[in-house]
Order: sequence, then C-alpha cells, then structure tokens
Amino acid sequence: MLFHNVCGVDLGTDTIKIRDKHGKKFMDSKNMIAIRDKTQVIAIGDAAYEMYEKNPVNVEVSCPMVNGVIASATNMELVLSYTLKQFTSLAQASSDICMAAPSNLTPVEQRAFFNVLSGGIGASKIRLVDKGIADAVSIGLPVLSPQGHMIVNIGADTTEISVISGGNVILGQTLKVGGKKLDEDIATMIRRKFNINIGQRTAERLKNNLAFMINGPRLEQKVFGIHTLSGLPKSDMIPSLAVSVAIIDTIDFIVQNMKSVYGRVPPQIMKDIAGEGIFLTGGVSMLLNLPIYIQKEIGLPIYHIQDPKNSTVRGLVEILNNKELKAVTRYPKI
Repeated sequence: MLFHNVCGVDLGTDTIKIRDKHGKKFMDSKNMIAIRDKTQVIAIGDAAYEMYEKNPVNVEVSCPMVNGVIASATNMELVLSYTLKQFTSLAQASSDICMAAPSNLTPVEQRAFFNVLSGGIGASKIRLVDKGIADAVSIGLPVLSPQGHMIVNIGADTTEISVISGGNVILGQTLKVGGKKLDEDIATMIRRKFNINIGQRTAERLKNNLAFMINGPRLEQKVFGIHTLSGLPKSDMIPSLAVSVAIIDTIDFIVQNMKSVYGRVPPQIMKDIAGEGIFLTGGVSMLLNLPIYIQKEIGLPIYHIQDPKNSTVRGLVEILNNKELKAVTRYPKI
C-alpha cells in the first residue's frame, strides 16, 4: 500500500525548500546539477554546488531554473526527483505537491512546472500557489478578505512584487534581478577598482558579510582572485563601503519598481497599503538596514518578515492545513 505524502515545495532558482504538511520535516538544498561530458550526471544539489567554479572544463555545473522559471525541464526533473527522494522515503507515486510559482507565469511556463512534477516524479496531485500569496499567508495576513496587502520578495534571481486582495494577486510584477545581480555588481566593481577577477561565490560572501544600506559598520575582508592584467593570483582587502556602493543601483531599481507598482494600485487598495505598510521578505531582504532605506525612499512603513528565507514554504504548509485557504491554489493550465 502506498503512503500519501503531502508537502509544500518552494522551487527557487538558488535553493529548493521542502516542508511536509505537518511542518515536522524540512529540507533545503541547492538547485544545481553537475553533468560530465553533457551526458553523465555526477552530482546534484549541495554536492553540485560544492563543485561550482571548481569544475573541470568537461563538467558543467548549472541551475535548471533562470529568473524563476524552468529553463531545462530534463535537468529540473532530475534535481527535484533526487531532492524529494532525499526528503522522504515514502513512495512518490501518491505525492500531493503544492508548489509556489511566480504570479505571472505564461501557460507554457505553467505547463513546464506540470510536466516536471507529473513526469519522473509522478505526483498524483499538483497545485500551484502564487509566491506572493504564500508569503502573505506566512505573515498571517487575511488574504481572502477584500483588504489590500503588498508584499515584496527579493530572492536570488528574481524580485516578486505582489498586491493581494480577495485571495488573488490583483497586481504583480516579477523583476529579473535579485541576489545574483548584486553579486555580479560586486564582482564588476572589484574587477574595475582592484583589478581582480573573483567568482560568484566570493562575491556572494562579500555581499553577506559587508554590504549595508545607510550607516553600516566600516569593515573589510580579504579576497583572493586573478589579476586582470598579469593573470597571476592576487589578493586585496575590500572595504564594506565599496561593496555597499556597488549594489546601490540595483537596489534603487527594485525600489523604483516598487513605487511604480504602488502607483498603479486602485485608490481603495492604496489606502489599505498606506495604512498597513509593505512587507519585505526573501533572502536579500536581510541586507543590513535595507528596510530602513526602502522606507525612506518610498515613504511608507516597511516591515521585515521573520525568517524571510523560509517565508514562502511556511505559507505553503499553512495553505495545506487550512481548508479555507485551498481557494488560493490553482492547477497548472495544460
């Protein structure tokens, strides 16, 4: 007899997060795959990430998703199937999966999600939930009420701006910028100012350790890379101010789009948001003083969600356990 396995899946460009319906089991794993000679899969998940930027030329280490949508269905199916098997020993043929997805997926992109979940994984029931809805549920907002709410999730590869009312995303925008764009900004700055080429992982560490918005501590960190002219190894001390200045244009781009979405909100919903404020989540929201900076730029209260990296998957679990909230789920258009 097959057991019935019900879980919520936050399928991110950088990380896959899975939590069972009862919230007792949780797993997060890098959304990466390593393939040798274009045919042999040699590592998946965290093991593939450990090879990233260290791999030989005949090994490709990549993420099957780009900008929040599936770029390689075959690789995504391999990664997700492997991750689910690591998450549970229960039979997958009767799995009920509730997955978060961007609100503005095209029918073709929705079908890609469906094909991945119904293919080798063999999920018996597949439901999608708008990422903004899942985040709002995790906060405890009354998403089914006619009251308006605004949630911004700044993730690894995308920024999801959602205005919610009556259980639907009535206005949303997915920006193709996130933490990885900030990493690129930092790497570009170091190449230009310090004549050192560094990898994405080094840039990410600099962002996490040094970046701030408004009056951060003046720290520095030593980095190792390749000199842009000589091609020889080179190291230097990178100050936190230089890292923080490097990312300001991308942060301002996100802020301007938040203003733009807010400016298009119907007046009655705008009044709700002005009174309630905007909720900020996603891994990048953890940048030091980012909520304060956005609040000064937009002029509305900005509230930082607790444990922002896991807010989406927490919301999915709540939806799975609340019969009323099942109204916010939708089935992929196939």
